[in-house]
Amino acid sequence: MMFDKIITLSLNPVADVTCYMKEFIHGESNVVESELYDAAGKAVDVSRVLQCYGIPNTALIVAGQDGSRRYFERLQDENVNTKVIYTKGRLRENISIMTADGTETRLVRNGPKIKHHTIAELETVLKEEIKPTTLVVVAGLMPEGVENEDICDICAFIKECGGIIALDTRSVTLDDVSQIKPWVIKPNYDELCALVGQQLHSLEEIKEAVLKVANAGVRHVLASLGEDGMVYTNGSVTYKADVPVLSEIKSSVGAGDAALAGFIIAHDFKYDPKRSVQYAAAFGTASCLVAGTNPPRKISVAMINNQITVAEI
Repeated sequence: MMFDKIITLSLNPVADVTCYMKEFIHGESNVVESELYDAAGKAVDVSRVLQCYGIPNTALIVAGQDGSRRYFERLQDENVNTKVIYTKGRLRENISIMTADGTETRLVRNGPKIKHHTIAELETVLKEEIKPTTLVVVAGLMPEGVENEDICDICAFIKECGGIIALDTRSVTLDDVSQIKPWVIKPNYDELCALVGQQLHSLEEIKEAVLKVANAGVRHVLASLGEDGMVYTNGSVTYKADVPVLSEIKSSVGAGDAALAGFIIAHDFKYDPKRSVQYAAAFGTASCLVAGTNPPRKISVAMINNQITVAEI
């Protein structure tokens, strides 16, 4: 299955502001030495990586109107094609405080509440944009006003329009997943534990968990495990990707989004599942070598890709 078009859907975009300082002292005034501003959010991050690697796509974004100008100027600078539905409220910001010793502290803000008329407007746009074999990446924490039932309804509408779903959100249960039946789902470790309703303490338990998710009707399950690599299954074969230890991590924020983008790119290249997992792991790992939520560098992806081992488990 090849995709004629790719859309990423972001209902809860965020501006990621990274503040760099020598140290952070609670209760004191702390001087910011430098600052990085990224137009982000999980779905938007996927769009940015795809665009950086020459894969055409459209970022469909529902955004609070207040404070959004700089955000969209930043995406324009990166040549990301956007289609925007504005809503009342302020586009949210997350603030990361990075100190010289590598400690990262995050302040996570809430975005505006989404009204039902905005969802209706979104469905109108989706109907106009989606063609048969359009991949729609539904990703990110859902905003206030969007419940599990709404996510399932939106995904059902996408599929009715002929779309195929890539899912990456902590805002769904395994029952929701069984209704949505995405082409691919990319949980991290905590999200995988939440989906199956238990803590996973061994590789065997992780394998059983991804197979359980696959059995809910998912064609590809891609579980990112941080420095422990990645586990993938299509229900028939299960692979474990081991990644190299990095001497320096500049930011792990957005690594999972880069991994999902890498998997989509690998599919565009017609890679087999084993090589696709390797490529996804390379993207996720390489993204940790760049500051903020910026796309991984091509040279880093190539170098790390050669250091990744993938074995059937």
